[in-house]
Amino acid sequence: MDIVQAFRSAFRRKQEKCWEKIFVVVDIHDTVLHASYHNAERYRFFPHARQALRILSQRSDVCLILWSSSYPDALQRYVDFFSRQGIRFNHVNCNPEVDNTSLQDFSHKLYFNVGIDDRFGFQPQTDWKQLKDYLTLACTDE
Repeated sequence: MDIVQAFRSAFRRKQEKCWEKIFVVVDIHDTVLHASYHNAERYRFFPHARQALRILSQRSDVCLILWSSSYPDALQRYVDFFSRQGIRFNHVNCNPEVDNTSLQDFSHKLYFNVGIDDRFGFQPQTDWKQLKDYLTLACTDE
């Protein structure tokens, strides 16, 4: 997966369609944080993940959606933790900003433009740096 190309494509489509923003789903375990399969969570970021997510959080044309199968109490702890790190998620496991249309039903499948998840092929060891560099350097031209 080329995460930079996915964002370039999403921002280009946003511009072509005159959308206000793009929607980005972000998984937690083995994507943003190293997975801990114990009850005591260890909040260890992958390199560059915190910085890239902070940049995305600050953009008015990006809606971040936390995408996780964690239980609700754990999800709230993650949202609070990320908030303290300067990372703001607009929604958790849903996208109430996109309504159903005559052709599309989003009541059971949330709408998003870019997915950041190890199960989507995202490689956290390398992709976060590429994304951070793109957002820092190239995104200002788009």
